[in-house]
Amino acid sequence: MASRGGTTLRTGRVLLFLFGCVVVAGIVGFRYLADLSWVDALFYTFTTLTTVGFEAPPNLSAEGKLFTVLLLVMGIGIAGYAVAFFSQNVVVSGLLTALGKRRDKRVEEMQGHWIICGLGRVGRNVAEIVSREEAPFVGIDRDEALAEAARRQGWMVLVGNAREEEILEAAGIARAAGLIVALDSDADNVYVLLTARSLNKNLRIIARAQDTQSVNVLYRAGADKVLNPLLAGAAAMARAALKPAVADFLEMASISKQLQLEFDAVRLASDNPLVGASLQESPLKSRYNLLVVAVKAHGGEVLYNPPGTTVLASGDELILLGEREKIASFRKELCTPVLVKEAAPLPMSRK
Repeated sequence: MASRGGTTLRTGRVLLFLFGCVVVAGIVGFRYLADLSWVDALFYTFTTLTTVGFEAPPNLSAEGKLFTVLLLVMGIGIAGYAVAFFSQNVVVSGLLTALGKRRDKRVEEMQGHWIICGLGRVGRNVAEIVSREEAPFVGIDRDEALAEAARRQGWMVLVGNAREEEILEAAGIARAAGLIVALDSDADNVYVLLTARSLNKNLRIIARAQDTQSVNVLYRAGADKVLNPLLAGAAAMARAALKPAVADFLEMASISKQLQLEFDAVRLASDNPLVGASLQESPLKSRYNLLVVAVKAHGGEVLYNPPGTTVLASGDELILLGEREKIASFRKELCTPVLVKEAAPLPMSRK
């Protein structure tokens, strides 16, 4: 399908061609029907098309008068359509681009991205962390000033109300991996949740709750995870006061890049070579130096600090802690279905 820009250009060229044909026809018609010179024919053609209103050519015949009427109708019709067309596609398009309401073609090409609804204090901090992790995302906010500030960060932002289906569809919700709802109103967050879930049932949705009483409502609306920044902040402050070493470690591992550490979660597919092996047999520690913090079984049971004899099964989710590069290597070598099928079996140490 041709792009909108290409269609606009072709339509503009057609209009210019038609207007040129009308001018040529007018010159030739006046030259022979009114017996004018070429210069006079050119003069009367443009005075007719521009409706300046100079007197008609002398001794104009009936055929010449009918030709003049036809020239006026065709010329004014084409000129009027051209003015309307270029006004819509140049002036209005420019305004929409300036306001950020025009669809970004990059968004239309995105797959598996995140949509962040609300770029206020919480949403902007979320966007900064997601951007730092180099995960693709699109922001939505109806405040043009916030959107422009985010756009200066190099982020893709749409200006609009996240409660509307149209703006969510423009953000590619059907192709998105997840949605982060960080609006200031819990009622708006619930409405966005319901709308988003109706558009994509497989979407992973993280929601912000202003009020602790809204947490259950947001879960019932379809959120996969609900967070209350006030409670999270209070817990972080208490931890910093009572367990400063733990607080400093978590901050360095999760927020800063000082330790080059990160937490990650990996779900084992049925064809993963780790399925059927115990933790001590797997290369998680020996090859990738990854710490398995917990194993969440497919049925929902969570085993914290699992022993080495724990046997991994299909559907298990591993909560890992390790260096970013090691986690990336582990994902690339053992968690990509195509590579797993093509790769030779990895040696596993048996102790």
